[in-house]
Amino acid sequence: MGGKRCAGLGLLLAPILLLFALDAGAEDQQSPQAQQALAPTIILLDGSISMWARLGGQSKVGIVRSTLTQAFTDYEDRIAFGLVAFGHRGGGACTEAELLAKPGELSAKSPGKLLFGAGFKPKATKPVAAALVEAAKQTPPTGLDVVLITDGPDTCKANVCATVKSLKQAAPGLRIHVIGFDPKAKQTVKALACVAKTTGGQFLTAANANDLKQDLNAVLDAASKSAPRPVPVASTSPAPPAPPAAAPPPPSALAATPGPASAPPQANAAPSAAQANPPAQAAPPAPAAQKSVSPSPSAPTAPAETAQAKSAQPKGPQAPQSSAVIGPQAPAQTDMPKLAAIPPKESAAPARTPAAPGAPGGGQSAPVPVTFKALLTEAGPQVKTGLIWRVFTPQPGTNGARKLVSTHHEAMPTAALVPGEYLVNAAYGLSNLTKKINVESGRSLEETFILNTGGLKLAAVLSGGAALPASSVHFDILSDEEDQFGNRHKILNDAKPGVVIRLNAGAYHLVSTYGDANATVRADVTVEPGKITEATVKHAAAPVTFKLVQSAGGEALADTKWSILTTTGDVVKENTGALPTHILALGDYAVVANHNGESYTSKFSVTAGEAKQIEVVMESGPASPEALKAITEPPPPPPAPPAGTTVASPGSPDAMPGAPSMSGTPSSPDTGIAFGNNDGATPREPGLLPNPGALLRPRFP
Repeated sequence: MGGKRCAGLGLLLAPILLLFALDAGAEDQQSPQAQQALAPTIILLDGSISMWARLGGQSKVGIVRSTLTQAFTDYEDRIAFGLVAFGHRGGGACTEAELLAKPGELSAKSPGKLLFGAGFKPKATKPVAAALVEAAKQTPPTGLDVVLITDGPDTCKANVCATVKSLKQAAPGLRIHVIGFDPKAKQTVKALACVAKTTGGQFLTAANANDLKQDLNAVLDAASKSAPRPVPVASTSPAPPAPPAAAPPPPSALAATPGPASAPPQANAAPSAAQANPPAQAAPPAPAAQKSVSPSPSAPTAPAETAQAKSAQPKGPQAPQSSAVIGPQAPAQTDMPKLAAIPPKESAAPARTPAAPGAPGGGQSAPVPVTFKALLTEAGPQVKTGLIWRVFTPQPGTNGARKLVSTHHEAMPTAALVPGEYLVNAAYGLSNLTKKINVESGRSLEETFILNTGGLKLAAVLSGGAALPASSVHFDILSDEEDQFGNRHKILNDAKPGVVIRLNAGAYHLVSTYGDANATVRADVTVEPGKITEATVKHAAAPVTFKLVQSAGGEALADTKWSILTTTGDVVKENTGALPTHILALGDYAVVANHNGESYTSKFSVTAGEAKQIEVVMESGPASPEALKAITEPPPPPPAPPAGTTVASPGSPDAMPGAPSMSGTPSSPDTGIAFGNNDGATPREPGLLPNPGALLRPRFP
């Protein structure tokens, strides 16, 4: 009897012991499942130089780091964080993005990867498309949330929207959220709205640290709710009680009894996007599926599945249950080979036949990233601003012009070029350099342009040293070489004084004009690479005002036509008015004033820096036709003696009266040119030439 009572007591305790064992097994299974249920989320962080601008006394990157560090603590039980950074290191190429932490490797205990690691050096480029591809490659079968934090669009001429569309096709479970972090983010990040729209993510903008925290929490809340979470056994619907008359089977018999293939669907879990009906209405599986998962000695059931199935199995009769995994259904399987083959789609590349997704090039070679940079001289420094890059096809088209492939304004741009030859022009002001490059398939390329640029700063003064106003002087910069007709190529027209003009190193010819007449100075100047050359031009000229009066000191007569001529009869300037003023070069002139059909003349001279007024008096009478012709059509000078002919010296018997000395004796500084005889000759200052040239003073910038 004692033995029977003990046996009966053992049968009564067996179900209780079994329940404790099953509960313990279920608890043991919950820990690894809880880890697997963390929502994989990658932070895609812009580390380019613009993100280091200060906002409210702190850099934008610093604000992002602080906000993320707090989020790691707040969401550590719901999200497995990873990190991809871009624009933070390397040569600034548009294919550079770095996976710093896979999902689950970044947390509040290990936030150091937010510092980007060794070799950190922010760049100006923002390869957003390349970074999205790098992040998408981490998409697991259960899906992935990516949180892009940036202050601007892709700067690599990539078609971000097309890239994201291909990523979504290859990884249906991919969802990308965009947070634009900048006071003007609504405008600067607007181009990335298609990223969130295509993948079903959120597009938010934050102007300050508080906005960033709110936006990040909203995105992470959405990401954590999308995680497929296994549900603890205690949360399932309670099973109906067993009939009281049924005797519990012995432990050995219960362990050998096959249970259902899977646990019943989760009662309180939110369905995934792929489910149209709630789990409570899930259709039962076909009988064949039930048989196909029946346990056998050769195919044992997984321990976690067995424990959950047995603990949830009702004691009474029950219809076969679905074999679906507990929790929301996972999205469609990620096509990893297809995902790995997707490059950022570059809009800067030449037009080509559209390729099927995942097959770059559509029969052509895939575009190759080519990076350009420019050095001022061979010894540097690198040019950071003011550059314009143009990429051309090497062969001209039917119209004789080469096709423009792309244009870039960044200091160090990256163009996506299909393999082949190209002509690349780098322009820095008026300094430029064109190189022929060869792009090979599968090999990225970086081309350095040594511009050998120098600066030219122009100024103009009077012969006495007084500076001339910039508004009255302009310069033309011409090439040093002349063609067969003596013409020069004009490099810059109407250059302003006082401004540094960037030019290729070399020799140039300057033409400086003071006023609107003949006060012109020509000079040659040399520009040295890496230096600023200051060219100061001296003008020997003066302003002259003209007026026609009835008598000396009278009022100027209107409707007077003026002609200013040189001693050789060349017209310097013509004008109509009562008091015209012109700046004339040092020398002797004649002026003809025509009023009411009569012409009146006067001779005058111009002294450097001495303004004067020429008064033509009508009382003297109009000029005779002979006098007028002598001014407008002076006789030609006597022909030069033939080579080898001896010219008689003054005072010799063969000398002609008034003939100049040819004996080598310097002429008197008072010698000049006058109309007719030597009356009215203009004394000249010794050593002063009408076109004195330029004073050049090269200096370092």
